[in-house]
Amino acid sequence: MKLGLPTLVECEGVEDCARLAKRLSLDFIEINMSFPQYQTHSLDVNDLKRIMKEYGVFYTIHADEQLNPFDFNPKVSECYFDVMRDTIRLAVSLGIPVINMHLLKGVYVTLPGKVILLTDVYRSEYIDRVKQFIAMCEDEIGDAPLRIAIENVDSNAFTVSQIEALELFMNSRVFGLTLDIGHDTCLGGSDRHVFNKYPEKLVHLHLHDSNGKSAHLPLGSASVNVAKTMSQLKYGDTCLIEVKTIAGLEESVEYLKRTQLFTL
Repeated sequence: MKLGLPTLVECEGVEDCARLAKRLSLDFIEINMSFPQYQTHSLDVNDLKRIMKEYGVFYTIHADEQLNPFDFNPKVSECYFDVMRDTIRLAVSLGIPVINMHLLKGVYVTLPGKVILLTDVYRSEYIDRVKQFIAMCEDEIGDAPLRIAIENVDSNAFTVSQIEALELFMNSRVFGLTLDIGHDTCLGGSDRHVFNKYPEKLVHLHLHDSNGKSAHLPLGSASVNVAKTMSQLKYGDTCLIEVKTIAGLEESVEYLKRTQLFTL
């Protein structure tokens, strides 16, 4: 299994992250495209290749966390299509194996006694855009060994319309799943039925601890069964230690070594 770190706020850029990865004997860096310095127009492919060679690392990508190619405004939607096109092209040029992606629930309307998601009400329009997005991603990826892995989030369980969309995503050769175990713990396992239905699609892990209320805690500091979680990754080999500080990352690596889940 390959272990990686996210692009941390404490690190100025990719090379700072690479130095940290080398010091901790980690394998990859997950570049978060929400950060200003990690936009596709700000990244130099040749420099990223130099860093890979010099520090012995590779990359995964966390797609922009606001990415919503299924917006009902076609102009807004097309902008997000373009963002993902650029992201895929960067990933292919660097031999990146995984783009991690959130599936946003979209706009909702609060009525007396209930909340209604527009994607649930106008499901046919939503699903049509999902199909177009899948076709675009398949065309851009082609035969490259790249997967776009949809992550479970801690803000909400997968919605009715998202479950329908996931059936389409999971029927595509270029899409898979990311299990974020901290998010899963915070939601009491409410999305586990998706991972149980598509076990062969689990290609990426986001590993961090959680006490059921807060996530992204250092490994070994709360209630997540780390060994059991890591054992579920059978169809991929990238596991991101998704804590948010250098200190938390160091503590997590030390835990993995102490429990013999990480050997040099």
